[in-house]
Amino acid sequence: MATGWKRWAGIGMWAALAGTAGAQGLRPDVMASVGGRYAVDCARADSPRMVVEARQMRIEQGNQRLTVGNLDAAFSYFGNSPPPEFRVALLGQVQGRHELTALVNADGKGQYIQLDGDPTVVANLGALGRAQFRHCNEAANQQAVAELNAAKAAEAAARAPVKPGTARHPSELIRDPAFKPLYLKALGPLAARAPWLAEMHGPATDLTQQRIDGVDYTVAAHCMPHDCRDNSAVVLYDPRQGRVYGLMNQRDKMIAFGSPPAPVMSQLLLIWRSQWRSSGK
Repeated sequence: MATGWKRWAGIGMWAALAGTAGAQGLRPDVMASVGGRYAVDCARADSPRMVVEARQMRIEQGNQRLTVGNLDAAFSYFGNSPPPEFRVALLGQVQGRHELTALVNADGKGQYIQLDGDPTVVANLGALGRAQFRHCNEAANQQAVAELNAAKAAEAAARAPVKPGTARHPSELIRDPAFKPLYLKALGPLAARAPWLAEMHGPATDLTQQRIDGVDYTVAAHCMPHDCRDNSAVVLYDPRQGRVYGLMNQRDKMIAFGSPPAPVMSQLLLIWRSQWRSSGK
């Protein structure tokens, strides 16, 4: 541990960076949530600690200090699929050029930070580069636990089955136990090749009803997140006869699934064009 800290001290890594030009800093609401003192052991005054301020964070042990400036918050650090424990990533720089990230997470005990970023900086922090710094503010910990539990409850509700025939959106239809097995069977190998399609995950419109060749179908339209232009689909579901037909566009290649008969196929094309190629989509 000491070897790494001495090495950084020798090249001026410990210089304070609070006044670094261009530092954006954390918004007041972010500071209210994640700012303050963290420690490996909050009950010990001599424990290694981390202090998160608006424009910098400090990693301290005894009389040694590593200051990380140019601080900013990234709530989308993991994109659309963050780990359930993730709250926010605090992005900063050591000496204005070595990237260091503090990942603020939550568990059943509260809020904690783990470090990531420039391998050289993390390695030279020794054991502290791998340590968990627990938040020493009990109120903030209680809030973090409450928000984590609420997020888990919402996630569980989003996965819960819905009563057949009650779905109003593709994200609900895929949780209809009468529809899902028929849909996955119709997809066949496409389910593994296009997870967004199998999961009906991504932008979508509300379900509609349409009568085609004497049959009443539920119509679903959805697309790949961030790529609706090149990856989109429409689905027809006949709950009475237990049939599912669909059409997927993959980079201008049309792929039918469920073996739709000719009259249905022509309607699938019309529906797809109206959903995904009208008004400049």
